[in-house]
This record gives sequence, C-alpha cells and structure tokens, in this order.
Amino acid sequence: MRVLARLALAAMAVISAAPAAADTLEKVVIVTRHGVRAAMSSPERLETATARPWPRFSVPAGHLTANGAELSTLFGGYYRALYVKQGLLAVADCGQVYYWANVTQRTIATAEALGQGLSPGCAAQVHTVGEGKADPMFEPVAAGVVKPDIAKARAAVAGRVGGDLAAWSAGHGDAIASLDQLLMQCDVAPCPAVAGKRRVYDAKPGFSAEADATVGIDGPEAFASGVTESLLMAWADGQDFAGLGWRGLNEASLLRVFPLHQAEFDLRLRTPEVARIGAGHLAERVSATLNDGPGAVGDARAKMVVIVGHDGTLAMLGGLLGLDWVAPGYQPGQIAPGGALVFERWKRDDGARVIRARYTVQSLSQLREKTPLTLAAPPAVSPIFVPGCSEASLDCPLDRFGAVVKEAIAH
Repeated sequence: MRVLARLALAAMAVISAAPAAADTLEKVVIVTRHGVRAAMSSPERLETATARPWPRFSVPAGHLTANGAELSTLFGGYYRALYVKQGLLAVADCGQVYYWANVTQRTIATAEALGQGLSPGCAAQVHTVGEGKADPMFEPVAAGVVKPDIAKARAAVAGRVGGDLAAWSAGHGDAIASLDQLLMQCDVAPCPAVAGKRRVYDAKPGFSAEADATVGIDGPEAFASGVTESLLMAWADGQDFAGLGWRGLNEASLLRVFPLHQAEFDLRLRTPEVARIGAGHLAERVSATLNDGPGAVGDARAKMVVIVGHDGTLAMLGGLLGLDWVAPGYQPGQIAPGGALVFERWKRDDGARVIRARYTVQSLSQLREKTPLTLAAPPAVSPIFVPGCSEASLDCPLDRFGAVVKEAIAH
C-alpha cells in the first residue's frame, strides 16, 4: 500500500508539472519557510533532555547556518531552472523576482541565499517592514491589523480535544516511546529517570496560560516540538551525532518521532479559528498578489514573489484554507526547512485563469547531503487540492480562489 501511495503521488506530481502546451504561466507566489538554522535553545538546555552531548552550531541560536544558506541557494537555482523552462522568467532580467522576508536574521538571510540561485548576477533586494517592527503578514496581532477573540480561539482549540489534552496525548504513545528511547539512548521505554534530566514522559498534558494570541499547550507533544525541530535542524545541517556517541539516529528514527511535533502544530496552529487570526492577512495579500490587485506584494514588474517566513506561517495558512500535503520521509503536513507553498497563476488554452498549488521541499537526504537540485533530480512535490475551489484537474479558478480566501477569513 505504501508503494502504491508513493506511485500515486509521483503520478500526481508529473501531472502537476506537465501543463498543457498552450497554457501560459503568468505569476508565481512562493510562501516558504526559512532554511536550516541553529537550534533555538542552547546546547546546555538541550542536553538536559538527552543522554548524549548536543552538537554545537557555529552561528548564534536561531540564525541561518552556512549549510542552510547553501541549501537555500540550491533551491533557488532549481526554481530558476523550472521557471525559465516554463517561460515565466527571462534569462537576464533582474526585476523579475520580488523578495519579502520577516524581520528575523534567518528569514532575511534565507531570502538573500534564495536570490543567489534564483536571481544570479542580480543584486536581489530583500524587502522587510524594518528592524524592530511587527510585520502584519507574520505577526498580525502584534502589528495591530487583527483584534483576536482570544476566548473563542482557545475554545476552538480545546474543543478539538474535548477539553481533555491527556486523552488526546494518550493516542501518541508509540511516538512518545520512540522519542524517549532516542533522546535517553535506552533500549526499552520508559527510560530510567536520571538526576538533572528532563524526560518526555514527565511532561504532563494540560493547557497553559502562557501563549501570545491563542492557547498554550503543555505535555509530551509540546516538549517534543522544540527538541525534534532541533534534531531536524542539526541533522539537516550535517552535524555528526554518531561522533558524539548517539546511537540509532537516522532518517527512519526521525520519522518515528516527528508525529509529536506535527500533532502539537496541528492542534495549536491549524485549528481554523487560530489560523484565521494568524494567517488571514497573509492569505489576503497572497490572493491580491495573484490577482495583481490592491494590496499585492511586490511591484507590477515582478513575475515571481517570494515571501520568506516560518513553519508557523505555512501551518496557519494551510489550516486557514484547508490545504493538506505530504512528502516522502516526512509526516503529513510537516514543514521542513525550505519547505514552501507554491501558488501559480496559469492562463489555460481556453482562456480561463486558474491557480495551481503545491508544496515542495528538499528531502532529508537532499538536505543532509547538500544534493544539487535539477529538473531531472528535483525536490519532493505534493500537488494540493484547494477545498471549495479545485476541480478534478486540481485547477482552482482564480476568481474562486479569491472567494475561498474571503470566506475563510469571514468565518
């Protein structure tokens, strides 16, 4: 069944990548996560949850690594090859791509690195709202463009688990056991308690008042979310875990522990009421850009607009519009470094303008090995069905896409 599913996904990717010869690609909007960064927590903090030493990054916490920049440039080169072939981009035109990034170092540096591959030979300018300011596309509440009903948002999250996080968490037993064994390097979970160490089993499920605009979640899933993301980043950065004494850390073991992070993200960020708060303004801007209308990101010359944000950016946008995706080696809906939602505006041979959406990401192997991306050796691609809009062909009429965005924000 797994093989059949992969073949079906590959077939869908071929269909998505091979539009009719008379179709014309007119506009592309890419909403991407930043590239590989250093862990957000210090090695000392992470080592309170592991039996083995933690890799040391050569950049400050949360900053894009040198490997992360190189990987982003490889992805940018792939985008360029693809869109030159499809006739969107000219070989030499430095005004074709517009870059917008959130104000963090990792997002700005990712946009710059993407530009080296996507706009080679051009001094690609990365636009932001400016240091110290809140960007409405990424932080709409802090920027003052959204006034959330916090009580309603928290009720929406709690309602998805019947108000009982312990019961919800109980369904993740296998992933909890796998993570416990991996972090504490024991053969059978639960691993013995060790003085001074935090165990995933000791994290008690519950709602927390410590949150910005929605609801805080405590428990194994929240514990795992930061730790597994740090594992993913260090693995993708090429860090030598085996040399530090780690056993059993590989792509297969990472896949077994990713579900905890995904469960936490799905509940905390993809709940529609939360996603409406966090991604409504961004969705409006994406729709406006695809329509070349008021509120569009970029200028009239830009044929491509690249918006660089965070995993939460994509999670909330996906939750708002009901978008689902899966890539080999990852959990459904997972947003790895450099993963992107791509929205293409096509003019079909019948004159209709449609949106074709997909999720694309470098595989774990492509990340760790810094594999060059080409049209013959591309990143993973997952075509996306837009609920309420997409037809059997996956084409989503442009006017209907705008209506779907408006309806999602209004609800």
